[in-house]
Amino acid sequence: MADLEPVVVLQKPDGSHRQVIYGLQPKQMEAFNHTPLAKLPDEPYARHIGYGGAAGGGKSHLARAVGVAACMRWPGCTGIIFRSTKAEVKANHLVKFKFEVPDKWPDRKTGDTVFSYNGEDMCAEFFNQSRLYFGFLKDQDDLKRYQGIEFDFMIFEEATHYTWDLVRWLTGNRLRATVPGARPFVLYPSNPGNVGHHWYKRLFITKRYYSKYRESPEMYAFVQAKVPDNLILMERDPGYVDELSTLPEPFRSWLRDGDWNAGLGLALTMCDPDKHLVPSFDVPEHWRIYGSFDWGYAHPYSWGIYAVNEDGRHFKLDTISYRHQRPPEIAQMVKARCDAMGIDWRRMRHVYAGHDCWHDHRARQENVPTLAEEFLREGFVFVQANISRIAGLNNLRRFLDWDNDDDAPWLVFMDTEGNRRCFEQLESMPSDPDNPEDALKQDADEFGNGGDDMYDETRYAVASRAVPSGNRTLERDTGAWSQEALEVEYENSRKSKLPKAFTREVVHPEFGAQV
Repeated sequence: MADLEPVVVLQKPDGSHRQVIYGLQPKQMEAFNHTPLAKLPDEPYARHIGYGGAAGGGKSHLARAVGVAACMRWPGCTGIIFRSTKAEVKANHLVKFKFEVPDKWPDRKTGDTVFSYNGEDMCAEFFNQSRLYFGFLKDQDDLKRYQGIEFDFMIFEEATHYTWDLVRWLTGNRLRATVPGARPFVLYPSNPGNVGHHWYKRLFITKRYYSKYRESPEMYAFVQAKVPDNLILMERDPGYVDELSTLPEPFRSWLRDGDWNAGLGLALTMCDPDKHLVPSFDVPEHWRIYGSFDWGYAHPYSWGIYAVNEDGRHFKLDTISYRHQRPPEIAQMVKARCDAMGIDWRRMRHVYAGHDCWHDHRARQENVPTLAEEFLREGFVFVQANISRIAGLNNLRRFLDWDNDDDAPWLVFMDTEGNRRCFEQLESMPSDPDNPEDALKQDADEFGNGGDDMYDETRYAVASRAVPSGNRTLERDTGAWSQEALEVEYENSRKSKLPKAFTREVVHPEFGAQV
Protein backbone atom coordinates (compact mmCIF):
# COMPACT_ATOMS: atom_id res chain seq x y z
CA MET A 1 0.00 0.00 0.00
CA ALA A 2 1.27 3.46 -0.87
CA ASP A 3 2.47 5.74 1.92
CA LEU A 4 0.13 8.66 2.47
CA GLU A 5 1.08 12.00 3.97
CA PRO A 6 -1.56 13.16 6.44
CA VAL A 7 -3.21 16.50 5.68
CA VAL A 8 -6.38 16.24 7.79
CA VAL A 9 -6.13 14.80 11.29
CA LEU A 10 -8.87 14.76 13.95
CA GLN A 11 -7.42 15.15 17.40
CA LYS A 12 -8.96 16.15 20.71
CA PRO A 13 -7.50 19.27 22.35
CA ASP A 14 -5.79 17.11 24.99
CA GLY A 15 -3.97 15.18 22.24
CA SER A 16 -5.99 12.03 22.59
CA HIS A 17 -7.85 10.03 19.96
CA ARG A 18 -5.77 11.09 16.99
CA GLN A 19 -7.33 9.92 13.69
CA VAL A 20 -6.05 10.57 10.16
CA ILE A 21 -9.01 11.49 7.95
CA TYR A 22 -7.22 12.36 4.72
CA GLY A 23 -3.78 11.41 3.50
CA LEU A 24 -2.34 12.18 0.07
CA GLN A 25 -0.05 10.38 -2.36
CA PRO A 26 3.09 12.17 -3.62
CA LYS A 27 1.58 13.64 -6.78
CA GLN A 28 -1.52 14.80 -4.90
CA MET A 29 0.74 16.26 -2.24
CA GLU A 30 2.58 18.22 -4.92
CA ALA A 31 -0.69 19.97 -5.79
CA PHE A 32 -1.57 20.46 -2.11
CA ASN A 33 1.77 22.19 -1.55
CA HIS A 34 0.82 24.86 -4.08
CA THR A 35 -2.17 25.89 -1.95
CA PRO A 36 -1.81 28.49 0.83
CA LEU A 37 -2.63 25.67 3.29
CA ALA A 38 0.98 24.51 2.89
CA LYS A 39 2.51 28.02 2.90
CA LEU A 40 3.65 30.42 5.57
CA PRO A 41 1.25 33.33 6.21
CA ASP A 42 3.34 35.78 4.18
CA GLU A 43 4.64 33.31 1.59
CA PRO A 44 3.50 33.82 -2.04
CA TYR A 45 1.19 31.21 -3.49
CA ALA A 46 -0.66 30.44 -6.72
CA ARG A 47 -4.28 31.56 -6.47
CA HIS A 48 -5.36 29.12 -9.23
CA ILE A 49 -4.09 25.52 -9.12
CA GLY A 50 -4.72 22.95 -11.84
CA TYR A 51 -4.35 19.23 -11.24
CA GLY A 52 -4.86 16.15 -13.35
CA GLY A 53 -4.68 15.23 -16.96
CA ALA A 54 -5.18 11.48 -17.21
CA ALA A 55 -8.08 9.61 -15.66
CA GLY A 56 -7.42 7.86 -12.36
CA GLY A 57 -5.11 10.54 -10.94
CA GLY A 58 -6.99 10.81 -7.66
CA LYS A 59 -8.66 14.15 -8.44
CA SER A 60 -11.86 13.64 -6.46
CA HIS A 61 -10.04 12.46 -3.35
CA LEU A 62 -7.71 15.45 -3.57
CA ALA A 63 -10.69 17.80 -3.89
CA ARG A 64 -12.29 16.54 -0.66
CA ALA A 65 -9.00 16.47 1.20
CA VAL A 66 -8.22 20.07 0.26
CA GLY A 67 -11.77 21.20 1.09
CA VAL A 68 -11.82 19.63 4.54
CA ALA A 69 -8.24 20.73 5.28
CA ALA A 70 -9.14 24.36 4.54
CA CYS A 71 -12.20 24.15 6.77
CA MET A 72 -10.07 22.81 9.61
CA ARG A 73 -7.23 25.34 9.18
CA TRP A 74 -9.40 28.45 8.84
CA PRO A 75 -12.17 28.47 11.49
CA GLY A 76 -15.32 30.11 10.24
CA CYS A 77 -14.35 29.98 6.55
CA THR A 78 -16.63 28.99 3.68
CA GLY A 79 -15.74 26.79 0.71
CA ILE A 80 -17.44 24.85 -2.05
CA ILE A 81 -16.82 21.77 -4.21
CA PHE A 82 -18.55 21.92 -7.59
CA ARG A 83 -19.72 19.24 -9.98
CA SER A 84 -21.91 19.76 -13.05
CA THR A 85 -25.18 18.41 -11.65
CA LYS A 86 -26.77 17.77 -8.28
CA ALA A 87 -26.70 14.01 -8.87
CA GLU A 88 -22.98 14.09 -9.70
CA VAL A 89 -21.92 16.07 -6.63
CA LYS A 90 -23.94 13.74 -4.42
CA ALA A 91 -22.55 10.54 -5.94
CA ASN A 92 -18.95 11.68 -6.39
CA HIS A 93 -18.45 13.73 -3.24
CA LEU A 94 -21.25 13.96 -0.70
CA VAL A 95 -21.67 10.21 -0.14
CA LYS A 96 -17.91 9.69 0.07
CA PHE A 97 -17.43 12.72 2.34
CA LYS A 98 -19.93 11.32 4.87
CA PHE A 99 -18.14 7.97 4.74
CA GLU A 100 -14.65 9.47 5.14
CA VAL A 101 -15.32 12.14 7.78
CA PRO A 102 -16.93 11.00 11.05
CA ASP A 103 -19.73 13.22 12.32
CA LYS A 104 -18.62 12.66 15.95
CA TRP A 105 -15.21 12.73 17.59
CA PRO A 106 -13.48 9.33 17.65
CA ASP A 107 -14.14 8.48 21.33
CA ARG A 108 -17.92 9.06 20.91
CA LYS A 109 -18.22 9.64 24.65
CA THR A 110 -18.44 13.40 24.83
CA GLY A 111 -21.09 13.71 22.14
CA ASP A 112 -19.12 16.51 20.48
CA THR A 113 -20.05 16.94 16.81
CA VAL A 114 -17.37 17.13 14.12
CA PHE A 115 -19.87 18.36 11.54
CA SER A 116 -23.59 18.61 10.97
CA TYR A 117 -25.15 18.38 7.53
CA ASN A 118 -27.90 20.60 6.12
CA GLY A 119 -29.51 18.67 3.29
CA GLU A 120 -31.50 21.60 1.92
CA ASP A 121 -28.41 23.77 1.45
CA MET A 122 -26.13 20.77 0.78
CA CYS A 123 -23.71 22.15 3.35
CA ALA A 124 -21.55 20.54 6.05
CA GLU A 125 -20.97 22.87 9.03
CA PHE A 126 -17.96 21.94 11.17
CA PHE A 127 -17.45 22.31 14.89
CA ASN A 128 -15.35 25.46 14.28
CA GLN A 129 -18.16 27.17 12.27
CA SER A 130 -16.47 26.50 8.92
CA ARG A 131 -18.85 25.52 6.11
CA LEU A 132 -18.23 23.25 3.13
CA TYR A 133 -20.87 23.41 0.40
CA PHE A 134 -21.43 20.73 -2.24
CA GLY A 135 -22.58 22.68 -5.29
CA PHE A 136 -23.69 22.00 -8.83
CA LEU A 137 -23.03 24.28 -11.77
CA LYS A 138 -24.38 23.65 -15.26
CA ASP A 139 -25.61 26.97 -16.62
CA GLN A 140 -26.35 30.62 -15.89
CA ASP A 141 -29.42 29.74 -13.81
CA ASP A 142 -27.26 27.83 -11.33
CA LEU A 143 -25.24 30.98 -10.62
CA LYS A 144 -28.24 32.44 -8.78
CA ARG A 145 -27.72 29.91 -5.99
CA TYR A 146 -24.33 31.41 -5.15
CA GLN A 147 -24.80 35.14 -5.71
CA GLY A 148 -25.16 35.92 -2.00
CA ILE A 149 -22.37 33.70 -0.66
CA GLU A 150 -18.70 34.60 -0.29
CA PHE A 151 -16.21 31.74 -0.56
CA ASP A 152 -12.69 31.57 0.84
CA PHE A 153 -11.91 28.72 -1.54
CA MET A 154 -13.52 27.02 -4.53
CA ILE A 155 -12.92 23.62 -6.08
CA PHE A 156 -14.16 23.03 -9.64
CA GLU A 157 -13.92 19.26 -9.90
CA GLU A 158 -13.77 18.18 -13.56
CA ALA A 159 -13.18 21.83 -14.37
CA THR A 160 -13.37 21.39 -18.15
CA HIS A 161 -17.09 20.63 -17.76
CA TYR A 162 -17.70 24.33 -17.06
CA THR A 163 -17.74 27.22 -19.50
CA TRP A 164 -15.31 30.07 -18.99
CA ASP A 165 -17.99 32.66 -18.26
CA LEU A 166 -19.31 30.59 -15.32
CA VAL A 167 -15.86 30.03 -13.82
CA ARG A 168 -14.70 33.60 -14.36
CA TRP A 169 -17.86 35.09 -12.85
CA LEU A 170 -17.63 33.00 -9.68
CA THR A 171 -13.89 33.39 -9.13
CA GLY A 172 -14.05 37.09 -9.94
CA ASN A 173 -17.10 37.94 -7.80
CA ARG A 174 -17.56 35.35 -5.06
CA LEU A 175 -13.96 34.47 -4.09
CA ARG A 176 -12.62 36.53 -1.17
CA ALA A 177 -11.23 36.12 2.35
CA THR A 178 -14.07 36.13 4.89
CA VAL A 179 -12.15 35.29 8.09
CA PRO A 180 -8.73 36.26 9.51
CA GLY A 181 -5.92 34.10 8.18
CA ALA A 182 -7.81 32.83 5.12
CA ARG A 183 -6.00 33.21 1.79
CA PRO A 184 -8.41 32.65 -1.14
CA PHE A 185 -7.57 30.05 -3.78
CA VAL A 186 -9.19 27.86 -6.43
CA LEU A 187 -8.41 24.21 -7.24
CA TYR A 188 -9.22 22.84 -10.72
CA PRO A 189 -8.89 19.02 -10.88
CA SER A 190 -9.72 17.90 -14.42
CA ASN A 191 -9.18 15.70 -17.45
CA PRO A 192 -8.80 17.10 -20.99
CA GLY A 193 -11.80 17.44 -23.27
CA ASN A 194 -15.31 18.86 -22.90
CA VAL A 195 -16.56 22.46 -23.21
CA GLY A 196 -13.85 23.98 -21.01
CA HIS A 197 -10.88 22.26 -22.64
CA HIS A 198 -9.54 25.35 -24.37
CA TRP A 199 -9.71 27.85 -21.48
CA TYR A 200 -8.16 25.27 -19.16
CA LYS A 201 -5.40 24.51 -21.64
CA ARG A 202 -4.75 28.23 -22.18
CA LEU A 203 -4.31 28.94 -18.48
CA PHE A 204 -2.49 25.85 -17.25
CA ILE A 205 -0.77 24.21 -20.25
CA THR A 206 0.15 26.83 -22.86
CA LYS A 207 0.17 29.59 -20.20
CA ARG A 208 -1.27 32.30 -22.40
CA TYR A 209 -2.51 35.08 -20.14
CA TYR A 210 -4.75 38.06 -20.87
CA SER A 211 -4.16 41.41 -19.22
CA LYS A 212 -7.82 42.21 -19.86
CA TYR A 213 -8.66 39.64 -17.18
CA ARG A 214 -5.70 40.68 -14.99
CA GLU A 215 -4.01 37.31 -15.45
CA SER A 216 -0.30 36.85 -14.68
CA PRO A 217 2.02 33.79 -14.52
CA GLU A 218 2.52 33.84 -10.76
CA MET A 219 -1.22 33.35 -10.24
CA TYR A 220 -1.25 29.87 -11.82
CA ALA A 221 0.28 26.48 -11.09
CA PHE A 222 -0.34 23.08 -12.62
CA VAL A 223 0.52 19.52 -11.58
CA GLN A 224 0.23 16.83 -14.26
CA ALA A 225 -1.07 13.53 -12.88
CA LYS A 226 -1.31 10.23 -14.72
CA VAL A 227 -2.65 6.81 -13.81
CA PRO A 228 0.70 5.42 -12.54
CA ASP A 229 0.86 8.35 -10.09
CA ASN A 230 -2.15 6.85 -8.29
CA LEU A 231 -0.33 4.02 -6.59
CA ILE A 232 -3.40 2.86 -4.71
CA LEU A 233 -5.41 2.50 -7.93
CA MET A 234 -2.54 0.67 -9.67
CA GLU A 235 -2.36 -1.79 -6.78
CA ARG A 236 -6.13 -2.24 -6.63
CA ASP A 237 -6.82 -2.41 -10.39
CA PRO A 238 -3.63 -2.89 -12.46
CA GLY A 239 -5.69 -3.48 -15.63
CA TYR A 240 -7.21 0.00 -15.58
CA VAL A 241 -4.61 1.43 -17.96
CA ASP A 242 -5.26 -1.36 -20.44
CA GLU A 243 -8.96 -0.50 -20.41
CA LEU A 244 -8.16 3.14 -21.19
CA SER A 245 -6.05 1.98 -24.13
CA THR A 246 -9.18 0.57 -25.80
CA LEU A 247 -10.80 4.01 -26.06
CA PRO A 248 -10.99 5.75 -29.47
CA GLU A 249 -8.96 8.88 -30.11
CA PRO A 250 -8.77 11.56 -28.86
CA PHE A 251 -10.25 10.07 -25.65
CA ARG A 252 -7.44 7.54 -25.39
CA SER A 253 -4.79 10.26 -25.43
CA TRP A 254 -6.83 12.49 -23.14
CA LEU A 255 -7.73 9.95 -20.46
CA ARG A 256 -4.84 7.49 -20.63
CA ASP A 257 -1.98 9.91 -21.30
CA GLY A 258 -3.38 13.23 -20.09
CA ASP A 259 -2.39 14.76 -23.42
CA TRP A 260 -3.88 18.26 -23.66
CA ASN A 261 -2.61 18.66 -27.23
CA ALA A 262 -4.50 15.67 -28.60
CA GLY A 263 -7.72 16.07 -30.50
CA LEU A 264 -9.19 19.28 -31.76
CA GLY A 265 -7.23 22.37 -32.70
CA LEU A 266 -8.65 25.88 -32.61
CA ALA A 267 -10.33 27.38 -35.65
CA LEU A 268 -9.71 31.03 -34.63
CA THR A 269 -6.29 31.15 -33.04
CA MET A 270 -6.01 34.93 -33.35
CA CYS A 271 -8.73 35.64 -30.76
CA ASP A 272 -7.39 37.82 -27.97
CA PRO A 273 -9.64 39.82 -25.59
CA ASP A 274 -6.93 42.47 -25.23
CA LYS A 275 -7.38 43.13 -28.94
CA HIS A 276 -11.01 42.35 -29.59
CA LEU A 277 -12.94 43.48 -26.49
CA VAL A 278 -13.28 47.26 -26.19
CA PRO A 279 -15.13 49.49 -23.71
CA SER A 280 -18.70 50.43 -24.57
CA PHE A 281 -19.24 53.82 -26.22
CA ASP A 282 -22.00 55.93 -27.76
CA VAL A 283 -22.41 54.94 -31.41
CA PRO A 284 -22.25 57.97 -33.74
CA GLU A 285 -25.57 58.72 -35.38
CA HIS A 286 -24.18 58.45 -38.91
CA TRP A 287 -22.74 54.93 -38.48
CA ARG A 288 -24.62 52.16 -40.27
CA ILE A 289 -26.43 49.69 -37.99
CA TYR A 290 -27.32 46.16 -39.07
CA GLY A 291 -28.17 42.84 -37.49
CA SER A 292 -27.33 39.18 -37.86
CA PHE A 293 -29.43 36.24 -36.73
CA ASP A 294 -29.07 32.48 -36.27
CA TRP A 295 -32.40 30.88 -35.39
CA GLY A 296 -32.95 28.42 -32.59
CA TYR A 297 -35.73 27.43 -30.24
CA ALA A 298 -34.78 24.19 -28.49
CA HIS A 299 -31.14 25.22 -28.89
CA PRO A 300 -30.08 28.87 -28.45
CA TYR A 301 -30.69 31.53 -31.06
CA SER A 302 -28.17 34.35 -31.52
CA TRP A 303 -28.92 37.93 -32.59
CA GLY A 304 -25.98 40.26 -33.10
CA ILE A 305 -26.26 44.05 -33.29
CA TYR A 306 -23.49 45.62 -35.41
CA ALA A 307 -22.25 49.04 -36.45
CA VAL A 308 -19.92 49.94 -39.32
CA ASN A 309 -17.75 53.07 -39.25
CA GLU A 310 -16.37 55.19 -42.09
CA ASP A 311 -13.42 52.85 -42.60
CA GLY A 312 -15.60 49.78 -42.94
CA ARG A 313 -14.57 48.51 -39.51
CA HIS A 314 -17.25 46.40 -37.81
CA PHE A 315 -18.22 46.81 -34.16
CA LYS A 316 -20.39 44.18 -32.52
CA LEU A 317 -22.46 46.20 -30.09
CA ASP A 318 -24.02 43.24 -28.30
CA THR A 319 -25.07 39.60 -28.60
CA ILE A 320 -28.51 38.42 -27.49
CA SER A 321 -28.83 34.67 -27.06
CA TYR A 322 -31.52 32.67 -25.27
CA ARG A 323 -33.75 29.65 -25.83
CA HIS A 324 -37.47 28.93 -25.99
CA GLN A 325 -38.49 32.35 -27.28
CA ARG A 326 -40.80 33.03 -30.22
CA PRO A 327 -40.14 35.77 -32.81
CA PRO A 328 -42.23 38.48 -31.06
CA GLU A 329 -40.36 37.85 -27.80
CA ILE A 330 -36.99 37.95 -29.57
CA ALA A 331 -37.94 41.16 -31.36
CA GLN A 332 -38.85 42.80 -28.05
CA MET A 333 -35.52 41.72 -26.55
CA VAL A 334 -33.64 43.31 -29.46
CA LYS A 335 -35.64 46.54 -29.33
CA ALA A 336 -35.15 46.83 -25.57
CA ARG A 337 -31.39 46.29 -25.92
CA CYS A 338 -31.19 48.97 -28.63
CA ASP A 339 -33.09 51.39 -26.39
CA ALA A 340 -30.65 50.67 -23.54
CA MET A 341 -27.76 51.57 -25.86
CA GLY A 342 -29.46 54.77 -27.02
CA ILE A 343 -29.98 53.43 -30.55
CA ASP A 344 -33.23 53.65 -32.48
CA TRP A 345 -33.84 50.02 -33.50
CA ARG A 346 -35.25 51.26 -36.82
CA ARG A 347 -31.68 52.12 -37.83
CA MET A 348 -31.13 48.37 -38.18
CA ARG A 349 -31.96 48.43 -41.89
CA HIS A 350 -31.24 44.75 -42.56
CA VAL A 351 -30.76 41.58 -40.57
CA TYR A 352 -28.66 38.85 -42.23
CA ALA A 353 -30.18 35.51 -41.28
CA GLY A 354 -29.67 31.81 -41.93
CA HIS A 355 -31.69 30.29 -44.76
CA ASP A 356 -33.86 28.28 -42.38
CA CYS A 357 -35.74 31.53 -41.69
CA TRP A 358 -37.37 31.13 -45.15
CA HIS A 359 -38.30 27.47 -44.87
CA ASP A 360 -42.01 26.82 -45.37
CA HIS A 361 -43.57 24.49 -42.85
CA ARG A 362 -46.72 22.98 -44.31
CA ALA A 363 -49.38 21.34 -42.17
CA ARG A 364 -52.76 20.12 -43.35
CA GLN A 365 -52.06 21.77 -46.75
CA GLU A 366 -51.89 25.24 -45.18
CA ASN A 367 -48.87 27.46 -45.56
CA VAL A 368 -47.41 28.51 -42.21
CA PRO A 369 -45.69 31.94 -42.08
CA THR A 370 -41.92 31.74 -42.31
CA LEU A 371 -39.70 33.18 -39.60
CA ALA A 372 -38.71 35.96 -41.98
CA GLU A 373 -42.37 36.89 -42.35
CA GLU A 374 -42.96 36.79 -38.60
CA PHE A 375 -40.04 39.13 -37.95
CA LEU A 376 -41.18 41.44 -40.74
CA ARG A 377 -44.38 41.95 -38.77
CA GLU A 378 -42.17 43.16 -35.92
CA GLY A 379 -40.43 45.65 -38.19
CA PHE A 380 -37.24 43.74 -39.05
CA VAL A 381 -36.29 43.08 -42.66
CA PHE A 382 -34.39 39.81 -43.08
CA VAL A 383 -31.85 39.24 -45.85
CA GLN A 384 -30.49 35.80 -46.65
CA ALA A 385 -26.98 35.50 -45.28
CA ASN A 386 -23.98 34.03 -47.06
CA ILE A 387 -23.86 30.70 -45.21
CA SER A 388 -20.74 29.24 -46.86
CA ARG A 389 -18.89 27.56 -44.01
CA ILE A 390 -15.31 27.34 -45.32
CA ALA A 391 -15.27 30.70 -47.09
CA GLY A 392 -17.11 32.20 -44.12
CA LEU A 393 -14.52 30.93 -41.65
CA ASN A 394 -11.64 32.29 -43.71
CA ASN A 395 -13.43 35.62 -44.00
CA LEU A 396 -14.02 35.74 -40.23
CA ARG A 397 -10.33 35.03 -39.66
CA ARG A 398 -9.51 38.01 -41.87
CA PHE A 399 -11.78 40.28 -39.85
CA LEU A 400 -10.37 39.07 -36.51
CA ASP A 401 -6.72 39.00 -37.53
CA TRP A 402 -4.13 41.54 -36.41
CA ASP A 403 -0.41 41.80 -37.09
CA ASN A 404 1.16 43.79 -34.27
CA ASP A 405 0.40 45.91 -31.23
CA ASP A 406 -0.54 48.92 -33.34
CA ASP A 407 -2.76 47.07 -35.80
CA ALA A 408 -6.43 46.81 -34.81
CA PRO A 409 -8.76 44.02 -36.02
CA TRP A 410 -11.55 44.80 -38.47
CA LEU A 411 -14.07 43.27 -36.09
CA VAL A 412 -14.14 44.25 -32.43
CA PHE A 413 -16.68 43.65 -29.66
CA MET A 414 -18.09 46.01 -27.08
CA ASP A 415 -17.32 44.53 -23.67
CA THR A 416 -20.83 43.37 -22.70
CA GLU A 417 -21.97 40.19 -21.00
CA GLY A 418 -23.50 38.88 -24.22
CA ASN A 419 -20.41 39.69 -26.28
CA ARG A 420 -18.11 38.05 -23.75
CA ARG A 421 -20.12 34.84 -24.06
CA CYS A 422 -19.94 35.16 -27.85
CA PHE A 423 -16.19 35.79 -27.77
CA GLU A 424 -15.63 32.79 -25.53
CA GLN A 425 -17.42 30.63 -28.08
CA LEU A 426 -15.29 32.06 -30.89
CA GLU A 427 -11.96 31.59 -29.15
CA SER A 428 -12.79 28.00 -28.14
CA MET A 429 -14.25 27.00 -31.53
CA PRO A 430 -12.50 23.79 -32.64
CA SER A 431 -11.48 22.90 -36.16
CA ASP A 432 -13.23 19.98 -37.81
CA PRO A 433 -10.79 17.04 -37.54
CA ASP A 434 -12.17 15.61 -40.81
CA ASN A 435 -11.93 18.96 -42.61
CA PRO A 436 -9.41 21.33 -40.97
CA GLU A 437 -10.51 24.15 -43.30
CA ASP A 438 -13.87 24.26 -41.50
CA ALA A 439 -14.96 24.72 -37.89
CA LEU A 440 -16.52 21.72 -36.18
CA LYS A 441 -20.31 21.74 -36.22
CA GLN A 442 -21.48 21.59 -32.60
CA ASP A 443 -24.89 21.47 -30.95
CA ALA A 444 -25.67 22.91 -27.56
CA ASP A 445 -26.32 20.41 -24.78
CA GLU A 446 -29.71 19.86 -23.11
CA PHE A 447 -29.09 22.86 -20.88
CA GLY A 448 -28.30 25.19 -23.79
CA ASN A 449 -24.54 25.31 -23.10
CA GLY A 450 -21.96 25.11 -25.86
CA GLY A 451 -22.94 24.89 -29.49
CA ASP A 452 -21.93 27.16 -32.37
CA ASP A 453 -24.92 29.48 -32.77
CA MET A 454 -23.08 32.68 -31.86
CA TYR A 455 -20.19 31.66 -34.11
CA ASP A 456 -22.55 31.11 -37.07
CA GLU A 457 -24.32 34.40 -36.48
CA THR A 458 -21.00 36.31 -36.34
CA ARG A 459 -19.85 34.53 -39.49
CA TYR A 460 -23.03 35.63 -41.29
CA ALA A 461 -22.45 39.24 -40.20
CA VAL A 462 -18.95 39.71 -41.56
CA ALA A 463 -19.86 37.87 -44.77
CA SER A 464 -22.56 40.46 -45.50
CA ARG A 465 -20.17 42.97 -47.10
CA ALA A 466 -21.79 45.80 -45.18
CA VAL A 467 -21.16 49.19 -46.78
CA PRO A 468 -18.96 51.61 -44.76
CA SER A 469 -20.71 54.58 -43.21
CA GLY A 470 -20.62 57.83 -45.11
CA ASN A 471 -18.68 60.73 -43.62
CA ARG A 472 -21.05 62.93 -41.65
CA THR A 473 -19.29 66.16 -42.61
CA LEU A 474 -18.90 65.42 -46.31
CA GLU A 475 -22.54 64.35 -46.58
CA ARG A 476 -23.61 67.92 -45.88
CA ASP A 477 -24.11 70.43 -48.67
CA THR A 478 -20.42 71.28 -48.84
CA GLY A 479 -18.26 71.91 -51.86
CA ALA A 480 -15.59 69.35 -52.67
CA TRP A 481 -12.91 72.06 -52.47
CA SER A 482 -14.25 73.81 -49.39
CA GLN A 483 -11.94 74.36 -46.45
CA GLU A 484 -14.14 72.10 -44.30
CA ALA A 485 -14.00 69.22 -46.78
CA LEU A 486 -10.23 69.51 -47.21
CA GLU A 487 -9.73 69.47 -43.44
CA VAL A 488 -11.86 66.34 -43.09
CA GLU A 489 -9.97 64.54 -45.88
CA TYR A 490 -6.69 65.47 -44.22
CA GLU A 491 -7.84 64.11 -40.87
CA ASN A 492 -9.10 60.91 -42.50
CA SER A 493 -5.67 60.33 -44.00
CA ARG A 494 -4.01 60.64 -40.58
CA LYS A 495 -6.50 59.07 -38.20
CA SER A 496 -6.08 55.76 -36.43
CA LYS A 497 -7.96 52.76 -37.66
CA LEU A 498 -9.87 52.78 -34.36
CA PRO A 499 -11.95 55.72 -33.10
CA LYS A 500 -10.43 57.77 -30.32
CA ALA A 501 -12.64 55.96 -27.83
CA PHE A 502 -10.37 52.90 -28.20
CA THR A 503 -6.94 54.48 -28.30
CA ARG A 504 -4.53 54.17 -25.42
CA GLU A 505 -5.63 57.52 -23.96
CA VAL A 506 -8.93 56.00 -22.84
CA VAL A 507 -9.66 55.84 -19.12
CA HIS A 508 -12.56 53.51 -18.35
CA PRO A 509 -13.92 52.73 -14.89
CA GLU A 510 -13.91 48.98 -15.52
CA PHE A 511 -10.31 48.82 -16.67
CA GLY A 512 -8.79 51.34 -14.29
CA ALA A 513 -6.21 53.99 -14.95
CA GLN A 514 -4.61 55.15 -18.15
CA VAL A 515 -2.70 52.47 -20.05
